[in-house]
Amino acid sequence: MLTKESKERIQGLYRECIKALGLKPRLGQRVMIAEIAKSLGAIHEDEKGQRDNDAGLAVVEAGTGTGKTLAYLLAALPLAIEKERKLLISTATVALQEQILDKDLPNLKKTISLPFNFALAKGRGRYLCLLKLDKSLQHLSGLLSTVDLFEQSPEEKDKELYESLLLKYGSGEWDGDRDRLPESIEDAQWTHLTATHRECSNRRCPHFQNCAFYKARNAMDEADVIVANHDLVLADLSLGGGAVLPGPEKTIYVFDEGHHLADKALNHFRLEIGIRAQRQWLQQLEKGLEQFVAAAGIPHTLMHSLSEAPQNIRDIIQSISLVWPLLMDLLGDNERLRFEQGRMPENLRQLLANMKGPLQPLLLCMDKLNDMLQKSLDPKEDGDFPRDVAEAWQAPMGILFARAEQLSEALSWLCAEEAEGQLPVARWISRIPFGDNWDIRLSASPIAVADQLRRNLWNRCYGAVVTSATLTALNSFNKLSWESGLPDWANYQRVASPFNYQELGEIQPVSLASDPKSEQFQSDIEDWLRREVDLSRGTLVLFSSRMQLEATRDTFLSDWYDQLLCQGFLPKSEIVRRHKERIDNGGGSIIFGLASFAEGIDLPGNYVTHVVIVKIPFAVPDDPIQAAISEWLESRGRNPFMDLTLPAASIRLVQACGRLIRTEADHGRISILDKRLLSQRYGRLLLDSLPPFRRI
Repeated sequence: MLTKESKERIQGLYRECIKALGLKPRLGQRVMIAEIAKSLGAIHEDEKGQRDNDAGLAVVEAGTGTGKTLAYLLAALPLAIEKERKLLISTATVALQEQILDKDLPNLKKTISLPFNFALAKGRGRYLCLLKLDKSLQHLSGLLSTVDLFEQSPEEKDKELYESLLLKYGSGEWDGDRDRLPESIEDAQWTHLTATHRECSNRRCPHFQNCAFYKARNAMDEADVIVANHDLVLADLSLGGGAVLPGPEKTIYVFDEGHHLADKALNHFRLEIGIRAQRQWLQQLEKGLEQFVAAAGIPHTLMHSLSEAPQNIRDIIQSISLVWPLLMDLLGDNERLRFEQGRMPENLRQLLANMKGPLQPLLLCMDKLNDMLQKSLDPKEDGDFPRDVAEAWQAPMGILFARAEQLSEALSWLCAEEAEGQLPVARWISRIPFGDNWDIRLSASPIAVADQLRRNLWNRCYGAVVTSATLTALNSFNKLSWESGLPDWANYQRVASPFNYQELGEIQPVSLASDPKSEQFQSDIEDWLRREVDLSRGTLVLFSSRMQLEATRDTFLSDWYDQLLCQGFLPKSEIVRRHKERIDNGGGSIIFGLASFAEGIDLPGNYVTHVVIVKIPFAVPDDPIQAAISEWLESRGRNPFMDLTLPAASIRLVQACGRLIRTEADHGRISILDKRLLSQRYGRLLLDSLPPFRRI
């Protein structure tokens, strides 16, 4: 139960904010603060300080304009500090992360009497590795012959760049974060400057004390609030929690943009292997082991496994050679083939399973070799290899070991057979580009991650808040709780927007002559846009397909050349900048955008007074994971359209409508050019889930 002292502290901090920031108290914001505080305050701790009761999870859908960031910070931060827990705020988009880091947290820190520190958490790959930078510069200066199994040596033209980065980092002008570089750096250049988990030798590294990544980790240790993204949180949880971020038991999570969490988790657990890509790195491994033995010899403890490794590699490559023609026959002229019920043909499954036999001893050998190289870098330990050998070989062998682990994990998912009644795994093959040629990729993904999230997150964390402007689908939390594994006992709340939508805007479901399934639909759209779009105002037109966007662009480009901005032809940030500039200069501007412009874009006031949604944003019907879920629902006697497709479209439609009214001073119109809203029975369900604008 929330104590009287905690309640009064939170109320006092809210009053401080309202006064200092000149804000009006909002009922929805106060309700959100109260519900989050009530949920977190109800946590009961066992003798080890861990949550041991059904409490501490708040799920709050907060309408646009609620001020949800301030609400969850004021509710959760005092309790996190009181309970000696970290408050971890996770977002789905960079834009919101930057807003919280650069605006919301600094403003709050200056405003309230509760002192706190905050830090940004990123993955290792965003930070400079001094050891790799040092090696790259030595290689370019001819002082070091680096081991390059991947034919990607640093190029001479980049020497000046690498020297300038070393100077900036050494002087303190730059903190080693790639995203804080004033100039952009290409991926091919950055790959020589950053280390993966397997490449990093941690405390054994001679540059450990000056490591950018570990300096950032130390800053996190001192922070009360940590800002991260969903991908990093999920990656940390998959490693057991506490690998990069604080452990779940020590953390109160806030998942802002929480409606993305399940989809992010699905992508995170997807495993894929390309056939040609596997053959290539295995050949690199065989070559690398041969060169390593020539340079360092074979330690007694690795004599047997290292001598057998080349044959193990050749056995795996042989199996891959047999898989390729079988996949060619299965795929035929198709770009993708999904296996029904996730069941691969038995001959394909057996060929893949055959790889696991020789792969297992190879993995053990690579694991032992990687550990020995790591130890040989430590001056305090008596290593098996000379230090110069360890420095040259630890990184490339670490990369190859990581690839062997990925192959092993992917094969486990691809070859597994689910028990009767168990949720199937989606499995499919697809044709993908590979250098100047193409490859066939095998993919496997769970169709739901509720169990993983429930086991690794909700049942382990000290407390959590899930929030967004769109958590419900068709006015229900059912879709969210099923996909995300949130328990029934969580505190589910809907907080209405403070905006008076009836006064601020209107929704116009347009009944064109044709519906989106008709060939006439494209010309009907163009005729309507030509009549109804005001070229002197700010307009956002949202499409569900790139093909349709480009076809419409081709029609209007000459006539609307001075007003039109299209996604895919300019960077997103540049489109927004030019659009605002045109409106600020008294002109009109029209954006043609896809899904990423239907969410997370903030164009208040006159920047957008008309939002046009071309059609109901149903999911792409050939997505293999969605198709597998639909198939499973049908096998259970359920209706995939009503249980899956329609709720997902409802969320996307609400998000798209949310682009119109961003502040209490905004106004405008939403036009939806899909007559199915009026002609189909489900249209009423979609319309009733939208913000309560005036209906035309």
